[in-house]
Formats: sequence, structure tokens, C-alpha cells
Amino acid sequence: MLRAIKKPFSHKPLREYSTRWLEHHLDELTSKIVLFNEKVCFIIGCGATKDLQCGHLLERRHRHTRWDVHPEGNCHAQCPLHNQLHEGQAHIYRTDFVLRFGQSALDELERRARSMGKLTHTELEAMFHARDVITSPRAVKKTA
Repeated sequence: MLRAIKKPFSHKPLREYSTRWLEHHLDELTSKIVLFNEKVCFIIGCGATKDLQCGHLLERRHRHTRWDVHPEGNCHAQCPLHNQLHEGQAHIYRTDFVLRFGQSALDELERRARSMGKLTHTELEAMFHARDVITSPRAVKKTA
């Protein structure tokens, strides 16, 4: 009886400007923008300022809100504890979001997250270039 030999997956580099490449770099740029704009954990009463991470109120699988960096958007700075904790207890993050921005902001965010439209490759590229300009070293120096 012959058995297939299992080989580890190859880790070939992503093709530049492929959809996966754009998504990866948009994730990195979004995280940089969120952590530059927010210096304290989003959860009310936490106050942590070190080792902040970019947390998502709604899962990253919702592409229309995955890279949303607006103040009332999906991405906010969180301490590692709360970023992990809200996976199982989403009500913590939701409650604080509603207290800050109101139920209507949450409803609008959920509506956008569940929209049936698809993000095209061109839209992802435009999003990438817009964020890349914001996070370039020259843009950061001008705002400082």
C-alpha cells in the first residue's frame, strides 16, 4: 500500500499587487494608522497604553469594514487582553462602542459589514494607495 508523502507547504512570496498582497499590506497600514491615532485601549476603564493592537469590532472576514479606520469605524486600539477577550465575549466591545458612538453607529457599521457587494481588485488598490500616502514618512513628518 502506497502512502502519499506529506511535504510542508511552500512559503513562496506573494506576487506584488495580487489580492492577497494588497490585503496583507492593507492590514499592516490599517494597524499603523489606528495605533498612531489612538494611544489608549478602546475599552472604557482599561487605560492600557502599552503593547496596543488593532482590534476589530466585527470580524475581519467582513471586507467592507475590515480596513475601516474612521473614529466610528470597525478598527480600534486594544490591549492584548481585551483583544483576545472580546473574541469570546463580544458584548464587552459592543457595549463600549454603543456608549461612545450610539446604537445607530453600530447599526450602520453592521449594515456595511453585511453588504452583498464585492470589493474589486481596483478598489483594494485605491484603498492601498490612499493609506500608503497617509503612512509614508513624509506625511507623518508633516502632521508632527
